[in-house]
Amino acid sequence: MKFTLVLALILLFFSPHSFAVIKRHDIPATAYQVAEPPGYLIDMPHDGHGVLISPSWIVTVAHVIFYDYQGKTIAIGDKSYQVAKVIIHPGYKKPDKSLTQGDAKPLMDFFKSNHDIALVQLTSQVTGITPIKLYSEADERGKTVKVFGRGSTGDGRTGEVKGTKSLKILNRFENKIETLEANWLSLKFDRPPYGLALEGIEGNGDSGGPSVIYKDNIPYLAGLVSWDYWQGDLATFKNGLYGNRSYQVRISSYIKWIRDTINNS
Repeated sequence: MKFTLVLALILLFFSPHSFAVIKRHDIPATAYQVAEPPGYLIDMPHDGHGVLISPSWIVTVAHVIFYDYQGKTIAIGDKSYQVAKVIIHPGYKKPDKSLTQGDAKPLMDFFKSNHDIALVQLTSQVTGITPIKLYSEADERGKTVKVFGRGSTGDGRTGEVKGTKSLKILNRFENKIETLEANWLSLKFDRPPYGLALEGIEGNGDSGGPSVIYKDNIPYLAGLVSWDYWQGDLATFKNGLYGNRSYQVRISSYIKWIRDTINNS
C-alpha cells in the first residue's frame, strides 16, 4: 500500500496507491535507472502510469482515474493524444475510509476482492510506437518480471524515502512472481543474498506501471502495479522494506474483458 498510513493507505488506493522503485541497499541506485523509457510506458494525466496495448488503447489500474479524463491529453512519445473515454471495470470499488484504520486484514481482503483495472481509449491512433503484447498464459508463477516506474525510491533496509517521488526518475527493477491468486500476481522483496541482481519492489507513484515478461526477447504485459500487502496494525505500515509483498493486476485473468471491451467500442 501507499500511505502514511491512514493517509498512506488512502493514497494507496485513492492516489499513488503503490510505490516507486525501492532497491537493494547493496547495489548502486544508478543501476536501476532507465535512460530510455519503453514506448509502451505511459504517464497518466494526474499520477501513475498506463500501458499502450493497441494503437488507440491504454490499460491502467482503476485507482489512478481520479476524475473524468475525457478530453484530456496524454503525452506518448513526442506527441500528445486526446482521451476519448475511460472504461472502468464494473467490479472496481473504492475502499471505505473505515478500512484504512486498525487491523489490516479487512482492507487486504477488500483489495483481493476488487478489480483494479481500467481501459483508456484515445481519439486517434498512436503512431511510431509499438504497443506491448498481452501475456495470456496462466503460467506466470516463478517467472521473472521487469517492472517500470517513476515513483518514490529508497532501499530495502530503510524503506521508501519521502520526497523522492517528485524527482520523476524512471527506474526499473526485477522480481520473480511468487504466488498466483485469481486476479493477482504477488511479488516478495527478498533481502540479499537472496533475490535477483536488481531485486526491488514498487514505490509511491508507480501505480499502473507494467510488469513485463520477456519471451524470445519480446516483451509481454503480465501485470500492473496495484497494492502492497500488510499484516497487523495499519499504523505500523512501512513501504519498501525487505520482506514486503506487493500485488499486481494479473493481465491473463482480464484478457477476455479487455478484448471484449475494445471490440465492443
